[in-house]
Parts: sequence; structure tokens; C-alpha cells
Amino acid sequence: MRLRVDRYIAALVLDDIGTLLELNGADPFRAGAFHAAARALERAEAELEQLVGSGALRRLPGVGATSARVVEELLRTGGSTLHAELRERTPPGMVEMLAVPGLGPRRIHLLHEALDIETLEELESAAQAGRIAGVSGFGVRTQQKIREGVAFMRSSVGRRRQPEAFQAAGRLLGFLEGLPEVSEARLAGELRRRLETVGAVELVVATKAPAAVIDAFLSLPGIVRSARQGDAVASASYADGLPLRVSCVVPEGFVAAWVLATGSEAHVAGLAARAEAAGLRLSADGLWRDGRRVRLKDEGALYQRLGLSLVPPELREAEGELEAAAQGPLPPLVDYADLRGCFHCHTSASDGKATLEEMAGAALDRGWAYLGIADHSQAASYAGGLTPAQVREQHAAIDAWNRKHGEELWLFKGIEADILSDGRVDYAGEDDDLLASFDYVVASIHSGFGQGEAEQTTRVRRALADPHVTFLGHPTGRLLLSRDGIRLDLAAVIEEAARQRVDIEINANPRRLELDWRWWRLAASLGVRTAINPDAHSPAGLGDVAYGVGVARKGGLGVAEVVNAWGLEEVRRYFGRRG
Repeated sequence: MRLRVDRYIAALVLDDIGTLLELNGADPFRAGAFHAAARALERAEAELEQLVGSGALRRLPGVGATSARVVEELLRTGGSTLHAELRERTPPGMVEMLAVPGLGPRRIHLLHEALDIETLEELESAAQAGRIAGVSGFGVRTQQKIREGVAFMRSSVGRRRQPEAFQAAGRLLGFLEGLPEVSEARLAGELRRRLETVGAVELVVATKAPAAVIDAFLSLPGIVRSARQGDAVASASYADGLPLRVSCVVPEGFVAAWVLATGSEAHVAGLAARAEAAGLRLSADGLWRDGRRVRLKDEGALYQRLGLSLVPPELREAEGELEAAAQGPLPPLVDYADLRGCFHCHTSASDGKATLEEMAGAALDRGWAYLGIADHSQAASYAGGLTPAQVREQHAAIDAWNRKHGEELWLFKGIEADILSDGRVDYAGEDDDLLASFDYVVASIHSGFGQGEAEQTTRVRRALADPHVTFLGHPTGRLLLSRDGIRLDLAAVIEEAARQRVDIEINANPRRLELDWRWWRLAASLGVRTAINPDAHSPAGLGDVAYGVGVARKGGLGVAEVVNAWGLEEVRRYFGRRG
């Protein structure tokens, strides 16, 4: 069958062309133009046929003549000659190498040219033999990072951080929703449950023509290693290895199928047991009683039939949520719309990409009531950490903003102060008056990662005892799918935070997402609260708070436990409590 091309599919093809061009050593500006065109199509509001037919496609910012011709060919024929040629001449193993942390398409091309490396196995062998260190632009340190990256990739094969998974899911979902045979399509699996990394993109489709939907799915450009499991289910992956799974079900069975596909496996097993105890049968095509499908309006109706209140998807991890739902409605979880600001963002005064005024303007555009500026402290010289004189200069700028704009958006004076190797907080002892001048202090580790667990735990606990510290920032310093965090007795750290009345941020940068959601029940039970902070280095980075909301919800947190969901006056009182 000929593929029906919409703007989601066109964006996928353009993106893939850009990546393949980079792998083949093309001019980076040419490759970047295809990536830019893909973003432009994703943002476009009109349908592809309308964009092409009216000529508006070529007027979209970011869409050039070459990328426009690719899109027009896709719409006309269902394929792209350029895309097919690039796929044909690019070794599949080079695409697979894109999953190695820190190894982008440009570096892969360089290794291919210098050492004729075309597969992951050849890459690993070259790194182990020391041959990569001899390639211009690499060196011994990069070679070691590649070795570690390959090992890390193998241990987390196929997994993706949330932004990449959401992007892929959005395109696939948009494509499926546009098929005439589809009455409903929804995201499921780990991504819907907001796990910190995702092993696959799973979608559930309501349709009376499952074979046609599966045919369309398997005809998508960039799909490889596909496998059809009957007429209603198929799995595949994108060329970069991201697994995809589409399950079709008749509309009458959609609700049950969606719940089962969302998981987790243990949560679903608990639901099935409750169904059986109630004389019902829960299966992938519906909830059944005596051979007849029970009509279900929505997920809430399914849970109600099982004697439960609705469990939000983020909580479906067999962590006691079913037992709690059997007792009555679960406490409401914090939502993105509840946030009133944040307290961890950087400006161009340290390593940010925007001025204080530009960051404040972006917060205003979001409708926030306040914003905390927390540039790096002086120990972080590699990140442009602020000297005492620069801190005072920034405080004067914040005072000037608040005099002029404070009724619209209040700026708080913060700092991300390094936790030094001995546990002291940067500036402490040398300039306590400076520390006292901040509205709040985020204490974070950025160095000394090689210390043992006992040393690190003592180090962090000492920092928490500093009376100036308000929040512990990204406690382990982990970078998801790139670097494990420091070895730390988190239970002891959380207990110390509770004793010292220090709260712990949820660092919403999707490369971090910590304190990990698995620890928040303990933390909240001890009275430790959080702030969902984006660790933003640009205006766009403020939007990362959405990923942190997922962590908070998985941890069972409501508005009362999230400081930046409070009003301005309440936050002011909160910051004044340690004075």
C-alpha cells in the first residue's frame, strides 16, 4: 500500500535525512537545514496538503527549497529519492552507533573515514585496541569515554530519555490519529507512566480495521526490524533503535486495552486479580462478565467496577496504590498548571545563554508570579561562577527589576553554591554575610565524584547542616543514560535533610530527573518538601519543569509538598523561616 504522508511523517523523513547527511560527512549547514525544516513542519498548524497546495510550505521559516522539494515528493509519491539513496549508502551499524552517549553523527563519520569503522563491534574493538586515541580530535580521554559509552549503551539498549521518546511518540501518534480507520489513539506504556527513561514507545489504537492500520504503521519511513503479531499488533523500531509497538483493538474494548498497555505489569496483575474476585475477566480486548463485554466510558469506570478509585498513570507501579485506591479517592497530585515559578535557573552571568532580563521575560510569558535566579558560585570557575562582587552586582539588577516589574513577576536572589570536597558550602566562612544576602541557597555537588559512599554521605550531610542552605540540588549528579550518580546513602541524606529542615529539589532537566521518584514517599513522610526546578540555562529550558512534574506525580506529591506551587507571599514566608 502507498503510505499516506502527513506533516509528522514528513518531519520524520527530513530529520532522518539530516542525520544521514551528517553520518556521510555532508556540510553541517546542509544537514542542519533539514533538521530545521523538520521542526518547522512539527510546529505548522495547517495540514500538509494545504501547506503544499497553497505554496505556504516554502514560506515556512526554516523550510528551504531543497527540503520543500523532498516534502512535495513525499506527498506526491509516498517516498523520497534522496532519503532512499542516503539509507542505501549508509551502513546500518553507523546508525546504531548514534545510541552511544556523546558520539554524534559528525564524530561517527570521522571514525569511519579514519578507521573504516562501520559497526558497533568495530567501534568497541578499536577503542579497546587504543586506535581511536590516534585519530585527530579524539585522544585517550575521548577513547575511554567511548568505551564506557558502548558499555553503558549495551546495559540500557533501546532506552531513551523522555524528550526523545515524547518527540517520537508525538509524530507516530499524529500519524495514526490522521488515518481514517482510527477512531482513537493514545500513548501508553512507560512513557505514559513517566518513567525517567523509556524502553519503547507504545500506542493503543481503537479501530475496526486493524490490518489497515498495521499496514500503514509498517510502511512508515525509517521503520526497521518490524514484526507483525497477527492483524492487530506490530512492533518495529526506528533506525536509531528506538522500539515502537502499536496495538489495535475494537472501540468497545479500547479502555481496557489502554489500561493494560499502560501497565505496569504488577499493577495490571493486581487489577486482574481484583476482577477475578469480582466475577469479572480483564483482558486486552475488554472487561468481561459471563461472556459479555462490560461497557466502559473511561478508565475511571473500569477502576470503579473493580471497587477502586481511579489511579493516575504515574502511580501505577505496584507501590501500594491499589490498596490506597480501595480506601477511597487518592489525594490529588501536583499538576503543571499548579506551578507559579521556579528557583533554579542560570543567566549569562555564569553559564546561561540569556540575560537576567530575558529569563525574567520568559517567566512572565509563562504567567508565573516569581522566578529565582541561581547562578553558579565562585568555586564553579569552569561555569563562570560568580565572585562576591558579581553577586552584589546581580543583586542590584534584581532589586532594579523588582522596583519596576515586581508586581508582575518577583525575582528572588538565589545561588547554586558548590558543595566543596570537605562538605563546606561555597562562600561559607569566607563571606557568610554574602550567603546571608541570598533569599535561598541551592547546594549542589559538581566535583569530587570519585569519593566513596561513606565520604560522599558525610560530605552532603555536612552541607545540609549549613544554616544558609535551603535546597539540596540534584543529589547524586547523575546524567541519565550517560553517567551514574555518586555513591550516596540517600536514606541517611533524606533523614538529615528532614532534621535540618532542608528541602530537596526535583531537578527537572530530563538528563537528571532527581531526586528519583522512588525516594519521595520516604522524603515526604519525614516532612521533606521539594521545588520542581528546571536547572534552565535558556528561556526555553524553563519548560523542563514539565518533566519534573512527572517525577513529583510518580512520587505521590501534591501542591502542599511542592514549594513552587505556592503563592508569592507563602514562598516569601518559606524563605524567611531559616533567618
